[in-house]
Amino acid sequence: MSTVLDAIGNTPLVRPQHVTPANGAELWLKLEYLNPSGSMKDRMALAMVEGAERNGLLAPGDTVVEYTGGSTGPALALVCRAKGYRPLIVMADCFSEERFQLLRALGAEIDVVGSVEGRPRVTAQDISNMVARAAELAQRPGHYATDQFNNPYIVPAHRDTLGREIWEQTAGRVTGFVQGVGTATSLIGVSQALRPRGVFIQALQAAESPFAMQGWAGRLEVPQWDPGAVDDTDAVGNDEAIAMTLRLAREEGILAGVSTGANVVGALRLAERLGPEAVIVTIAVDSGFKYFTVAPYLDG
Repeated sequence: MSTVLDAIGNTPLVRPQHVTPANGAELWLKLEYLNPSGSMKDRMALAMVEGAERNGLLAPGDTVVEYTGGSTGPALALVCRAKGYRPLIVMADCFSEERFQLLRALGAEIDVVGSVEGRPRVTAQDISNMVARAAELAQRPGHYATDQFNNPYIVPAHRDTLGREIWEQTAGRVTGFVQGVGTATSLIGVSQALRPRGVFIQALQAAESPFAMQGWAGRLEVPQWDPGAVDDTDAVGNDEAIAMTLRLAREEGILAGVSTGANVVGALRLAERLGPEAVIVTIAVDSGFKYFTVAPYLDG
């Protein structure tokens, strides 16, 4: 590989051995935390920056502005630094300290927005406040907003990479795909790749607010949400997502974030719904190393 960016994607698909559907259906986890910055958001960041480059929207040395509460910030910082742009990340102070540390380590400038309820309680209003601040900063000369909720380059990239990989890695056997909604772009992209092949697409949202799944939007009404791209929606609560996150770490050696635990809760439910012949795929979104300060149950 000529650069670190070539290491993005083609992550492994792993079948848990202990956290399994009771009816004998197959559950598979795509380990997206093995991307270079430790999350699936590397795919998004690369798609946003390279899409802007193709359309002549970025000049050498420009500042790239993005709002994020999940892993988009570190991913975008990595991509920008590899390509020579300056990353400016807007993030509310309710998100984990590890994210701030990782952003600083990758050379990002951080604009911190005060949160509604404080760490680790995330609300939909926190997300809205970050979006508004990023739009304000992007008006400065030499600044470009990737605007992940509205970016046009992400869905096709997920369709052609993540969706294609799932189909190929299961040898076309996948029957169901489950994922929580953040920007909804990865879910919609995978749906475009798999739903025409008869795969059942299940969207997940938080059952309560504030919610523990950092990186989720807390609602389905995000700009690129398409209800016609999914077969059903389900809601996952904080306690069950946290409990599953701990199970994955203790029983499978899969140390992931709380959104991954929520994804697996939803995947097990869908496996029961689709029956013992089902082959369900979901995403291990990012590493649990980013969560120790807000999820001490992971740390011993």
